[in-house]
Order: sequence, then structure tokens, then C-alpha cells
Amino acid sequence: MRELFQNAGFRRLWASLVALSLGDALMQMALLELFHRHHYDERIETAKMLFAVAVPGLLFGPVAMAYLDRWQRRSVLLVSDAFRAFVVLGIVAYVWPLETGRVEESHLFVVYALIFVVGTMATFYLPARVALVPNLVPADKLMQANTLFTTSIAVAAIGGRALGGFVAEVFGVMAGVAANVAAYVFSVWCLWRIKMPPHATSRDVVGRSTGGWSELRTGLAYLWGNALAWRLVWVAAAFAFVGGLLLVEIVGYAMETLSLRTGGVGYLIGAGGAGAAIGLAICARGPKWVRADWFTPLQLVVVGAALAGMGLTRQVWVAVPLVVVGAAAAMAAIHVDAKLQEHVEETRRGAVFAARGMLTSLTTVIAFWLQFGTAVLRRTPAPTVMWWLGLGTMAAGLLTLAAMRMRVRQSRR
Repeated sequence: MRELFQNAGFRRLWASLVALSLGDALMQMALLELFHRHHYDERIETAKMLFAVAVPGLLFGPVAMAYLDRWQRRSVLLVSDAFRAFVVLGIVAYVWPLETGRVEESHLFVVYALIFVVGTMATFYLPARVALVPNLVPADKLMQANTLFTTSIAVAAIGGRALGGFVAEVFGVMAGVAANVAAYVFSVWCLWRIKMPPHATSRDVVGRSTGGWSELRTGLAYLWGNALAWRLVWVAAAFAFVGGLLLVEIVGYAMETLSLRTGGVGYLIGAGGAGAAIGLAICARGPKWVRADWFTPLQLVVVGAALAGMGLTRQVWVAVPLVVVGAAAAMAAIHVDAKLQEHVEETRRGAVFAARGMLTSLTTVIAFWLQFGTAVLRRTPAPTVMWWLGLGTMAAGLLTLAAMRMRVRQSRR
């Protein structure tokens, strides 16, 4: 890890990532406190907020696939963060009258529209950021770099939610939202200081006359023909669906079932951060069984068991260790990015990560929409939903293990 931090470009990208994860978490908890103070339904509004973040990836993912590999990735990050800073300032301006009491009630459609714009910029930012990593670190350090990124995102996001609940309750909603503006400004400063030579783009290969949509077809054909990349993209999408459901249900579970306030929600998520740190520490040690094919489906079984257990308990002291265990097991996907970075060629890396973002957006959009757009989940208590989700996750893991065992038997014949 010391060698990675001696790399100035990587160090500045890492600082940018941590700041953004912390800022986004603070703003999400601030908006949750806004829902609570003004008597909105926390579960439904949280689902709407996260839906607004996720749906642009589905709508604009093809555009990102078509054009992202034509641009310098560092420039994409800079423009994205600068633009998002101004958009979040718009959220501050709109929410201010509601928070200061100048208006008693306000429709949140404008807030969600602005969050949609933030999500649109993230559709280009996220794949460009992941695709940039191999341009900053050598191939033999990609696994360490991605483990460090994943660890940092988990700690900053979960720690930010734990801190954000306290900040929103004590200092007010506007403090959390304004902190996100500061995070974007800091990120722009960090990215601006990254010094690197221009990397190869698809223009260098296919020429300037080829249109972006032709590159989209080429990128899709490349992904379809690369079995490993295609499989890893779908694994990431499956994890995103489970995470999308849980992000909303944990709010209703904590507030309605465990009777916690906004700060308590943050602390419960903080327990998940402790579990994630344990899981990442195990994976970072690199034991052989972590890379085994059966490890990921086994982790799905453990995650499902933890979720099912949470659905059966109403006691905080029982829920917390289950959150820790489930979060530790949920770290199964940390090797996905490193494997994609290692096996996908330079000029198609942006398109592949954009495709991964599009599919994960699809699964998360479905997860969020199910929770505010359908009467079944909207009216179902959070513990029941978590019980269903736990059973489904366990079934998926067990079926995968059974299929793998069947393939092994067939190969031996």
C-alpha cells in the first residue's frame, strides 16, 4: 500500500474518491433528516431519491459506451465534478426556504430532478474513474489499488452516513448538503493536480471519422465476445440489485422496526462499515480460497442468512451483529473491477465499464422502483421484505453452488 501512496497521481485520485463518497453520504443523511422533520414517508422518499440517482445510468449508459473511450478520462472527471458542484448548489437554494421555515411544505420534484442531473454526470464519471486506474498504477498493483478504493469507499460512505445523521440532527439539513458542494470542489482541485501523459483513445485506433454510435456497436460486440468480462458485468449487476433493495429497506427497518432516529440509522449503517472492513481485510490478505469459484456464491448464502435473520428480529442488539456479518460477506464483488481492468484492452475499457454501469443501473432502478412504484413493497413492512430478500439471496447462492458442482461432475465424465 505504501508504494501506491507514493504515486502522486493515484494518491490524488484516492483523495478525490474519499471526499466524494463522504460528501454524498452526508447529503443523503441530510435529506433523510429533511424527510423526517417535514413528515414525509422516509422509505418512499429515500427510494425516490436513490431512483433519481440510478435511472440516468440506464438512460445514458449507451451514450457513455459510445463516446467515453474517445475522451481523456481525467478531463471527464474534472468536468463532471465541477458541474455537479453547481447542481448541488441548486439543491441548497431550493431546500433553504423549506429548512428555514419560510414555506411549510414544498414538493420535492425539483430536488429529485437536480439529483437526476447529478446521476447523469455520474454515468460518465464512474466508468471513467475506474478505467483511469490502470493509467496510474502498474498491472501488478491493480488488485491492491481496487481493494484500497473499495475499502475507502466503504469507510467513507458508511462513516459519512454515521456522521451525517449526527450533523443533520445537530447542525441542520443545510450543513450536510453544503458539505457535498465542498467535497466536489475539493475533488476538482485534486484531479487538476494529477499530472499524466494523454492515454490512448479509440480515436487513435479507428480514426476521427468514425462515429460514436459505430463505436457503441463495436464495444457491445467486444463485450459479447469476451466471456469473462460479460460474466463479471452480470455479477456486479446482481449485487447492485440486492444492494438497491437493502439501501431503502434498512431505513424503514431502523426507523419503524427498531425505533431509531436519523442518527441511529447512521450508527446502524456504521456497524455495516465495521463488517465491510472485516471482509475487506480478509480479502486483502489474498488467501487462495478467496479466489476460488465457490467463494462468491457462498458469500451470497451468508448475506442471505444475515438478511433473513434481520427480518426476524426487533432487537437492536441482535440486528447489529447480523449487519456486521452480512456486510463482511457482501465484499464478494471487490475483485470484479480488478479482473476487468486486467483483461480488457485499453481502448475498450471505458465502454466495458460503461456497460457495467448501465446494467447495474438497470438492476438498481428496478430495485428502487419496486419500493415506491408498487403497492406490494410499499405496503409490506420492512422486516418482511428483508426476510424475502434474504431467502432469495440464499436461494441464488445455493443454486449457483449446485450448478457449479454439476458442471464439475460433467467435466469428470
